[in-house]
Amino acid sequence: MTASQIKTLLATASLAILIGLATVAVAAARADSQGSALGKSGVDERHKPIYDGLWKRKVSPANKRWARRVSKCESGRDPDAIGAGGQYRGAFQFSLSTWRTSPRTPGGDPVAYSYRTQAFVAVRLRTRDGNGHWPNCG
Repeated sequence: MTASQIKTLLATASLAILIGLATVAVAAARADSQGSALGKSGVDERHKPIYDGLWKRKVSPANKRWARRVSKCESGRDPDAIGAGGQYRGAFQFSLSTWRTSPRTPGGDPVAYSYRTQAFVAVRLRTRDGNGHWPNCG
């Protein structure tokens, strides 16, 4: 192998190492920024002010009463509740597929969000589909 080929090989290897390190650094920074959004209870706090405001301004008193009643029946109003071996999650016992396809959902897992976020999504889902998602409590 010539000196020129060795230099090219070393330069290519160095570049590959730098790209790998940069990729790891970006992934670590992204994970840290996502982790820092979690509050003490593990709730994703980035959405909390948005959904708190929507809950206060956009949900009628009648729908707030409905949400309190249904969540009390479904989970004892526990936003971290997990039922049926993990099949149903949160204060309103959403299945993950229902949660992820509900109107105004932030996605992910409902137990990662506050009660008001879950309640706002539940009210929007009820408005769209009726009480069928909560056959025993709705």
